[in-house]
Formats: sequence, C-alpha cells, structure tokens
Amino acid sequence: MMTSYQSFEYLKCPIWIYDIDNKRITWANQSALPLWEAESLFELTSRDFSVEMSKAIEATLEEYQRQFLRGENIKTWWNFTPKYIAKRALCQFSGIPLPDARTGMLVQVVAEEGSLKHDLAYSDGANLSLLCDRSGKIVSTNSAFNQNYGSPFATLSDFLSSEETAAHWLFSARTGQEILEEVSCTIGDKTHHFDVQGKWLFDKSELLLDLTCTTKQKEKLIKARYNAEHDYLTELHNRRGINNLLQTSIAYRSPFELMFVDLDGFKLVNDTYGHSVGDQLLKQVGERLKQLVDETCMIGRFGGDEFIVIAHACRNQNIPLLCTRIIDALNRSFHISGIGTLSVGCSIGTANFPDNAIDQESLLKQAGMAMHMAKANGRNRFQTFTPSLARALHRKVEIRHRLARALENEDLALHYQPIMDTSGDKVKGFEALLRWSDKDLGDIRPDEFIALAEETGQIVPLGKWVLNSALKQLSIWHREFDNQLTMSINISSIQMHATFADQLSAMLNFYNIRPQSIALEITESSMIFKHGEVRQALCDIAKLGVELHLDDFGTGYSSLSMLHDLPISTVKLDKSFVHGSHKGSKAIVQATQAICDKLGLKVVAEGVETETQKDFLVDCGYQYLQGFLFSKPIPSNEVESQFLFLR
Repeated sequence: MMTSYQSFEYLKCPIWIYDIDNKRITWANQSALPLWEAESLFELTSRDFSVEMSKAIEATLEEYQRQFLRGENIKTWWNFTPKYIAKRALCQFSGIPLPDARTGMLVQVVAEEGSLKHDLAYSDGANLSLLCDRSGKIVSTNSAFNQNYGSPFATLSDFLSSEETAAHWLFSARTGQEILEEVSCTIGDKTHHFDVQGKWLFDKSELLLDLTCTTKQKEKLIKARYNAEHDYLTELHNRRGINNLLQTSIAYRSPFELMFVDLDGFKLVNDTYGHSVGDQLLKQVGERLKQLVDETCMIGRFGGDEFIVIAHACRNQNIPLLCTRIIDALNRSFHISGIGTLSVGCSIGTANFPDNAIDQESLLKQAGMAMHMAKANGRNRFQTFTPSLARALHRKVEIRHRLARALENEDLALHYQPIMDTSGDKVKGFEALLRWSDKDLGDIRPDEFIALAEETGQIVPLGKWVLNSALKQLSIWHREFDNQLTMSINISSIQMHATFADQLSAMLNFYNIRPQSIALEITESSMIFKHGEVRQALCDIAKLGVELHLDDFGTGYSSLSMLHDLPISTVKLDKSFVHGSHKGSKAIVQATQAICDKLGLKVVAEGVETETQKDFLVDCGYQYLQGFLFSKPIPSNEVESQFLFLR
C-alpha cells in the first residue's frame, strides 16, 4: 500500500485515503497523523468510523462517491472529532482507485481553521516585493513575502537558485532595460513560479522586484498538459502524447525503433467479462511494459488495446530480444480481481527511423502494417516492416475487399480430396476444400482468405455456401455412384451457434443424406477458449449422428483434453508429423494411434506423399490416409472420372 501512494508521502499537507464502503482510513501520510491524534498509521487504520457515524454523514459520503465516479471533485469545510477533540479543516475530496478496483476517497487538507501557516499556502496574485543592492544582496522583503517564504535568502542568486539569472537581471536593470520575466524557483522541496517586474530605485542603488505568484496557474497548466498527453487509465502517454514524443524524437534526428504492440484476444475478454475487467487488464499490461524497458524507451497507449514502445539508441539494443521479452511477459497470466486469472497474448510490428520512414505518420503506418502481418501469420509474434511486407498487406486488403463479392461472382468452388481406406485399398470418402480464383489476383490460397473471413464475419455466409454445396454434391454421388461415400467438411467455430444443428438437420433432410455420411472438421486451436454455446452446438450435432473430426491434431495446446470434453469420433493427425518435421515425429505417430485405439477413436493421417510414409503408417495401424500420394484436391468432374466411374 505504501508503495502505491508513495508520491503523497512527501507532501507536507495532511492527506489520507478513506474507504467509503468499509468506513475506514486505509492509508495516511505522516502529516495526517497529528491531525487525527494518531500515534501511528497502524493505529489510525484500525479505527472503525462506522461506530459513531450518523446517517446524514453516511449519505453525504455515498453522494461524494457517486460524484467521484462522474469525475467530479469536492472542496468544502469538514468537521471531525478525533479522540473527542473538535477540529475543522478545508478539505479537497477526490476519487481514487482502491487496490480491489473500487472507488475510495482521497482527502487533502488545504487549510486548518485558525492556522494561517500551512503547507506553503499563499494567494495567487499576492503582492510580493524584494529589494536588493547593486551586488545582489537582499536588503529587504515585504510582509507578504516573509509570510509565505520567511527570510532564508541572503542574495538574489540564492532566491533564484541561479547566479547566471541574477547577474543577468542586475546587468539589465543597470543598463536601463526593464525586467519583465517569468521565473521558477525552488524553495524548500517545492518549485514556485512567478511573474517578475523589476526597476532601479534611489539613483540605481537598489533594485526593486515585484513578484506575482503564478504557481497555482502553472500547476494547473502543467496538470492540464499532463492530462492532455496521458491516458487516464494506464497513466502512459496517450495518442497525442505519443505523437508529440515522435515529433521530438524525429527532430533530434537520432535513430530509434517504433514498436506497435496489439493484444491478441482482448476483444473476447471485453465481450465476455465487461469493460471494467478489460480496464484492469489494460492497466496490468501497462505496468508490465514499464517494468520491461529502461530509461531510453518511452511507452504509450495508442488506443483500445494498442500500445506503443519507442526505443532510442536502438543500434545498441537488441530489438528482436526486446520484442520477445514483451511477448513472453504478456503471455503470462494476469490476475484480475473478482475473476481469477486471464490470458491474452500480443502481436508486435516494428519500424525504424530513419531506415523505414522519416515522418511520424509513415512510421506509425508501417509499424501498424507489420503488426497486422504478425497477426495474419499466426499472432503471438513480432514482424519487422519491409517493402515486401507492404505489398503483401496491400494484397490482404484487396482480398478482404473482394471477398464480399466472391460468392456473388461465383468465383468460389469446391475441390475434393479422397480419403483412402487401406484395409481394402479403396476410397472411403472425400474432404471438401474451398478454392477461390479471382480474375485479377489469380488463385488465392485458403490460408490467405479464411482467417480474413473469420475476422469480418463473412465466414458465416461462406461456411453456409460450402456446407450446402458439399451436401448437394454428395447427394448426386450417392444417387449416381455409391451411397456409402462420406464427405468431410471444414467448419469454423464462429459458425457454431445455438440453431446450427437444426439448420444442418434441415439441410440433410433436404438432400436426403444420412447424418452418418457427414463429418464436420474443427481445428483444436479454434476451440481452446470457446464458450459453452459452441460446445453445446457440437454436442447437438453429434446427437444427429454426424461425426466430428478433430483436425490438425497435435499442433495445439490441449489435444488430449479435447478428446474428453468434445464428442469427437475421429482424429486427423497433422501432416507435419507424417513428414517428420517435428522432433520425435515417429514416436508421436505411433503414440497417437495407440491412444486413439484405447479411446475407441478412428484416426486419419493427412499429408501422405510417398510410399515410404504410407507403408510406415500402415505398419503403425493407420487405416485411413489422405494426401498427394493418392490425389491432390480436384474438381468434382475429375473426381468422377478418376475415382467414381471405376467403382
């Protein structure tokens, strides 16, 4: 607690923090203890103010709390009786976040009744006068000056804390120049600001300085400037502050790196738990970022869940290492009051001044482009801006724009890849795979547009079209060739809503297809953080008799748990294990088959390209195989000529 309010400890005026809900003082500085007749902070925080509190006072404090939530402050006289000693003080009341995110009350005593001498109190605009001789020795001060500052200064340079400024004033006055300046002086442990007017008296033997105190106006200006350039939530620089920092950094012409940090999964947290939880998370993210960087770096919150890090002297820093440290730090769980632990990640884009851009707008744009490419490449990583990246992102924007018209223009098509049953060396069924050919962009890979469709919500109509087209094709093949053929169809978790199973059932009835002929494929990575509605939809689908296949098995974080949590009937082993690109791939291939045998699950091995791979998988007990060894994905007419007419 002390660390949180350490900045208040050094103020001479009494300050304390009051928990309105629990009617206790939770912290106070040393100056507040005598006012409360308290021997120690522990003794003061142990007092229960509810014992003698009237209903009127309780209602007043509750109204204060509501005003604090609206961003309002209150300044009023307050009566209190610590240890039955009546006291009255002019207090400033304002809201302050408590450690558990509730709103408490920060109380600052501006003045105690009957005491004119308090924490360097004075009135703005008070007439302060100071008289010094030609050498700069102070010979006299008026009562207003003495009342506020006493008389600790022997010379003008002592008062100004600057021999250079004192000498300049004395010289200016002697040469007939009028002194009209603003000056800041350190008196005790506080900085004071004055407007100064000076002139010579008595045949230029003495210099009279009239000082108007502008400290309060300056402090208000400084506070207003601070608030204008800082984020109220994290106390980091806001967008305006970041732009000012960039302008200053660019003006110095020294190299620096701009890192654009965007949280992965924050929208899900906000939508699920509400903005107050999201705010707690953002504050903790800001704290972690501050702990990671040194004084050569500046941090800001650009808006929403976007943060900026400006790293100076970057030629001497390992920027990739710093990005990795940021990613690792934000991957660690966050403890949120009232919720428990939450996890997010982040994607980072970096751009360099002056290598990539020489103005702030271009630099921010390029770092943002790199960040979006990091997200497109799988998230939870960093990407450095390059000209080729700009071209790739331009293509991504074009794809996003054209995707909406792809269905209308009939640019989409389904290709089909056979799934082989090695027990009889025959085709068991086919997987329907979406293909898109654009007249200007050419063939567009699914990994380029599926994620975009999920981001924009277009995956819902797109997925419905795929499902309908695949079922229609299967009904034709059942009628004309073999009614035992199966069809595997990829679906997105975004399609999983409460009525999906009913819609699927209606489509199966329309095309007169048995549910057992259909398998819906879901990826384990898409299911890790999904909610009850999605899981219930999958259970409803399984009740229809439709099979559920877990695709890309082994590449996610919770493969085994999903086999228990979801009504999975078949596992599709990821092709990376078939190709042996993972350490211990052969052992994983063997273990997957053994585990699925124990659980009564079927297994399909994807990505089979060679006879050697096929023989190894068959030896391991794999019955169902899929890959280029048998056929690449092909249009329906080629499926019929190559596979179905031969049956």
